[in-house]
Amino acid sequence: MLQIEVLTEYYVGFAGPNLNGLFGRQSGTTPGYSYSAANKNMAVNWEEKTLYDYLLNPKKYIPGTKMVFPGLKKPQERADLIAYLKQSTAS
Repeated sequence: MLQIEVLTEYYVGFAGPNLNGLFGRQSGTTPGYSYSAANKNMAVNWEEKTLYDYLLNPKKYIPGTKMVFPGLKKPQERADLIAYLKQSTAS
């Protein structure tokens, strides 16, 4: 089961950055979270396509990322998560 705990606009935690307003944001730029150099330097603009590719294998997409999530291999699971994130994180 996927646990999402970083959606609210006030969340700053150890599990990851706040995801509020995720779409259209550049990777490594959320205030209050300590990103890896790899994530900051990659400068990914988070959109459906980039998230789809990233969620397949985060460590392959951004080598050196601190992300411990292994990824979602099933295309429909990635599409469903992206749809959920798009709706839930709209600012």
